[in-house]
Amino acid sequence: MIQGTENQDIQIQPNKTRQWRRPLLATLFMAGICYISYSLLAASSAQASLVLPKDQVQLAIVERGSFTRDLSVQGRVVAANAPTLFSQEAGQVQYLKQPGEAVQLGDLLAVVSSPALDNELEQQRALLASMESDFERTALLARELQLDMEQVQNTAQVNLIAAKRELARAEQSIKVGVIRQLDYDVAKDNLLQAELEFDHAKRKVALASDKLSFEKKSGQSALARQALVVAELDRKLAALQIKAPVTGQVGNWLVEQQSHVLAGIGLLTVIDLSRYEAELSVQESYIRDLAVGMPVEVNLGNQQLKGELSHIAPEVKDNLVTARVRFSQNDSTSLRQNQRLSARVIIEQKDNVLRIKRGDFVASGGGRTGYLVQDGLATKTPLQLGAISVQWVELLDGAKEGDQLVISSLNEFKDAAMVRLN
Repeated sequence: MIQGTENQDIQIQPNKTRQWRRPLLATLFMAGICYISYSLLAASSAQASLVLPKDQVQLAIVERGSFTRDLSVQGRVVAANAPTLFSQEAGQVQYLKQPGEAVQLGDLLAVVSSPALDNELEQQRALLASMESDFERTALLARELQLDMEQVQNTAQVNLIAAKRELARAEQSIKVGVIRQLDYDVAKDNLLQAELEFDHAKRKVALASDKLSFEKKSGQSALARQALVVAELDRKLAALQIKAPVTGQVGNWLVEQQSHVLAGIGLLTVIDLSRYEAELSVQESYIRDLAVGMPVEVNLGNQQLKGELSHIAPEVKDNLVTARVRFSQNDSTSLRQNQRLSARVIIEQKDNVLRIKRGDFVASGGGRTGYLVQDGLATKTPLQLGAISVQWVELLDGAKEGDQLVISSLNEFKDAAMVRLN
């Protein structure tokens, strides 16, 4: 038999002291680690009452640079000149051009038939012709009266000449004593009467001439007034021939073909394709910051156009105000009516200002509160914000260049003075 090693082994009795020394050292080590961690936590965040995951918080660094206060809005492309054509009289409309059809300046687009206007025009023309006949008849009568008065004047003039001759003979006869003094006085009286009759005849001729001139002017005024009435009716009738005021294309029919329309009803629109503008819809709260002449950047897909505000509507509709942008460079071949666009209105530009990226902290903090982050600890701090743009927020007070601030919503911080970010 082969012997084992039992005789060579030495049985060692376990040391009771070593059995409890290792657990004790491990316990003391863990207690030290907890104490050091607690000391560090107490030293750095003794006041932290809330702990949040750091990955749920957006942070940004305060930096110094240029600041552009702008406004981002939506809009559409519209024709700068798109007049709406109206019917000036009641009647039946007949369109001669279809929507979208190209037209030239002066092309006939539609005709409005108005029998009432045609009838009134014929009546006024007949009245004008009647007044012209009456005027000519009155002028002839006045001329006839003037001729009668001239005949009376001529007769009075002949009588005056005869009376003068009779008086001259009477003077010669009285000198030689051929006639009596009574006959001489009669000759003198006849001369005086002839002179009076001739003077009266001259005044009647002058009066007849003035009357003829007055009747002529009065008749001419009446004729001119009636001619204006006829011309106005002619104009109204011609206005029912709806013609293109610009070169472009027909927009939309505003009423159906062969419809009966009233005066002042819109019929159709004509779009001038040679010039476009952008029509922007701006929130009512921003309208105080806008002014005519502000630069605007318009984005149409990959194309960017520059322009300026040319018009701001004076009224508010559905909390929106309409503004027009006139392009400084306009490629009309690439623009289309009612094409959607986004625009950036440059309200203000500043250089060398403290700025930070815009975030929800502006609204949730009321623009007066923020959280300054340092060594994983977010400390509540008062902020004074300046202008706000689409991308940046101007910092006036409460932070310095290089500071790190929370820019996400502050609602999760629950207004705590300090928050630990893990």
